[in-house]
Amino acid sequence: MEFSITFTFLSLMILTKSFGIDGTNHFICQKMDGALVSESQVGSSDISSNPTIQHTQGRPGKRGIQGMKGEIGPPGNVNYETIDLKLENKVNQKVQESMTEYGSSVAELQAEVEKLKQRQDLCKVFYGGKCFWIAYPNSGAATYTQIDDLCAQEGGTPANIYGRDHFEEIDAYVDSIAQHETFFTGMTIDKSNKIITMNNGMKARWNIGDMKWFPGHPSGNAGWTLIGIHSDRDPEKPQGMHNWPKSSSRHGVICEK
Repeated sequence: MEFSITFTFLSLMILTKSFGIDGTNHFICQKMDGALVSESQVGSSDISSNPTIQHTQGRPGKRGIQGMKGEIGPPGNVNYETIDLKLENKVNQKVQESMTEYGSSVAELQAEVEKLKQRQDLCKVFYGGKCFWIAYPNSGAATYTQIDDLCAQEGGTPANIYGRDHFEEIDAYVDSIAQHETFFTGMTIDKSNKIITMNNGMKARWNIGDMKWFPGHPSGNAGWTLIGIHSDRDPEKPQGMHNWPKSSSRHGVICEK
């Protein structure tokens, strides 16, 4: 019994010295805030600066609920004059680029349009890419010496007839504006060899038998070398191509360009 009490006392003394429980020595505790933190609270900077922290990338979480739409803000201040000016400048720039690309100015384009309008007013028959019209003298009848000048006033020459179809178109036009009138062309005929020559000196591609002639023509007179067209609005009246001498005068000349 005495031994047990002594052993117990000695054991308590040893424990007291071992753990500093002697009234002078004591444990010091410090509260460690944040010692235990969740993985989401550890930032990348913390991880890089603290080698003791190990980070494992987990799967991303679900998207949160979309927040409420905010209020509509006040209207902006739009300067429409500035916008119009920018648009006008942009259009002008594109126009200038187009004119530079095609090598034309506005004045040149307008002049070309005017030429086309004049051509449309002048040309009464279009055939084979050419324009045909009738030129009259200012007074009286036209002589053979005048026909070049009459056509040249509009930049043309006395016309050729390029075939039966072309003749029919010219004849229909002449019938629509003239009654019992005859007009020069730029063609001639050599009755001896039956060769028909165009205004440039080339032989025509059609023959005498291909064309509609006024009764009794072409005449066999050697000097009747000029070819013209006689027209009449009355389809029962004689009409068609015929020839006569250079001394003759007619109502006008058929021109082409």
